[in-house]
Amino acid sequence: MTVSPELAAFENAATLILEDLRERVGLKSWNVSRRDGDEQVVLAAVDNRMNFAAGQVRSWADSICSLVLEGTVPMCIPDTAQVPALAKFVTEIGACATVPVTAPDGLVLGTLCGFDLDQRPDLQAVMAVIHRQAQILGVMLSHELRLAEEVRRAERSEQAAHQDVLTSVGNRRAWDVALAREEHRAARFGTTATIVIFDLNGLKQINDEEGHEAGDQLLVRTAAELGARLRRSDTVARLGGDEFGVLLPQTTQEQGQRVVDDVITRLGEVGISVSVGLAQRSASAGLLDAWRQADAEMYVDKKRSHERGPSVPRPRSAPTVISPMPSSSPLNSVDAVLDLLKNQLRMDVVFVNRFEGTQRQFRNLVTSVELPIRAGTVEPAAGSYCKLIADGSLPAVTPRTQANPVLRELPVTERLGIGAYLGVPLRRPDGELYGTLCAFSVSEKPDLSERDAQVLRGVGDVVMRLVESEDVRDDERHDFIRDLDRFLTQGGPTVVYQPIHNLSNLSHLGLEALSRFPSDGPSPAEWFARAATHGVGPQLELRAARNAVASLSVIDGLLFLNVSPTTLLTPEFTRMINELPLDRVVLEMTEHEAIEDYDTVNASLRSVRGQGLRLAVDDAGAGFASMHHILALVPDFIKLDISLVRGIDKDQAKQAMAASLQAFGAKTGAALIAEGIETAPEMAALRQLDITYGQGYHLSRPEPLEDILRICPIRTT
Repeated sequence: MTVSPELAAFENAATLILEDLRERVGLKSWNVSRRDGDEQVVLAAVDNRMNFAAGQVRSWADSICSLVLEGTVPMCIPDTAQVPALAKFVTEIGACATVPVTAPDGLVLGTLCGFDLDQRPDLQAVMAVIHRQAQILGVMLSHELRLAEEVRRAERSEQAAHQDVLTSVGNRRAWDVALAREEHRAARFGTTATIVIFDLNGLKQINDEEGHEAGDQLLVRTAAELGARLRRSDTVARLGGDEFGVLLPQTTQEQGQRVVDDVITRLGEVGISVSVGLAQRSASAGLLDAWRQADAEMYVDKKRSHERGPSVPRPRSAPTVISPMPSSSPLNSVDAVLDLLKNQLRMDVVFVNRFEGTQRQFRNLVTSVELPIRAGTVEPAAGSYCKLIADGSLPAVTPRTQANPVLRELPVTERLGIGAYLGVPLRRPDGELYGTLCAFSVSEKPDLSERDAQVLRGVGDVVMRLVESEDVRDDERHDFIRDLDRFLTQGGPTVVYQPIHNLSNLSHLGLEALSRFPSDGPSPAEWFARAATHGVGPQLELRAARNAVASLSVIDGLLFLNVSPTTLLTPEFTRMINELPLDRVVLEMTEHEAIEDYDTVNASLRSVRGQGLRLAVDDAGAGFASMHHILALVPDFIKLDISLVRGIDKDQAKQAMAASLQAFGAKTGAALIAEGIETAPEMAALRQLDITYGQGYHLSRPEPLEDILRICPIRTT
């Protein structure tokens, strides 16, 4: 599995610090590790003697780290032979130093350990160096854990594409992705996680007695209650039927049990009964094993529930507004690091400044005091501390601004009330100046030192990496939406139409509407994919559909419209489709977007299909998803994928697949349409297989409406 940038960044930075310690302190072996349950996970190591390596898992109870954190042995041990408590732990170690790695708020995140085979009588004299490096590691590790939290939130946004249509929580695909990502994080950072499985009791009875609509309401209510009582970094997913999974990162089984107790109590208050299983990840077995354990425990609980007697959930009617559990503030990744730095440095304000010509912009800013500036403020760079820092005219550390005659006279000193200042340049990987990373306090800080500047420099590389990543992402989204707005304002996308023919006599069944974009840019598929990525997929699809249906008044036959399940379920699409002559419209869905809840899709289509609208499933024969579509949606048309049609005259396996789909269509009342017919032998083979309809370059190409009207019937009524 590829190591994510933030994980690689921490290990690389930690390794540099450990190598520096080896040079300055002299102990030959160094590592940073964390406790994960009963095990110790090594996050980074430089080791010549003791066989430590990043990713290694050891017993926590058998580690010196455990004794140091318990207070059983001192942090500095120049001669291990003089510490009886170490007798059963060490046989070769002559000296060791172990200090906690703590977050700015004092939370112990792990340990920094150094070992040597020889005794070190002078070890106590260098402990201050070790403590300072542990502080920097604490800032870095705390940042990475905080960043991981932000990444989880971003992943939750990304999982909107992997959403259960009925309940709006994640689906099975979202669950699989979340587990894989969290397993990677847990393995690299030595964090733990707990998995909880909830299974509704009595859902089948509700469906049988009161109908599936009542059962659906129960599922939706359960999902809402689960989501409302969890952190935004947690994952809730509907795993299928009446079963929900919950992933609680950085949560022990005891902490998870408290969450479960709260959820069960709340569900009981609203009349919902569940069976539950939970299990904590172990470093040696991983999350998949925890899932299996939780699932097995849930079934045991379900058996107990059956033995107690049936419990049919009777949800109360109107739910009140649900307040979610408190979570950390929704800072972006850069702000999260700045907030961490502000606390670590005990400063009032920390910000990232970006130079743009003669101007500077406060790109990110976190503050605990009132200021006349905010994130996004732009002002001249001249006369600013940041410009002096970038020019090398101001040292990185200014404990008392009033003691500096230049700073004392600068208007910005009084305007912002700067009493003490820290600042370092931020440079891109190629060395180009980007801006500055700065911190200031409204009061003087006599104890401010070069060590604080070192912390700022150490975190600056991480900040620059995050800033560049966010800038690229934001620029890409901004550029795309700008281009899309301009394109839509100009009336795009244009539409071409490809006839669908009856293969027996080449008469026209109708036209498929295909969107076209500027030829010098991305392909249509890329346009729609990017729009979906940037959250404007339905907007583009709706415009394409509106442009396509404008031809209905002048063409005859059916009009095939491509639409994704996401857009299909929007109110805007429903309004548009209801304004059309439904008996002349065919909605065509491909396998490129998964449908996780066919009941909801079918429910949304039931009324319009009853009024004559027809449904086509695209790409049949290309994969399992299209076959699921066919079985669940019972379409009026099944479109054979071009990969199945291409060379079908020479491939008996393709002929057999097409024949089986033709037989299936005959039994279910679905007509087959072969896509991508490009040769006469292909068409002959399809005719022999009794495939009713076809389209492709051999028959006719996609053309603008005015050209299509020359070869297709014109609507006269």
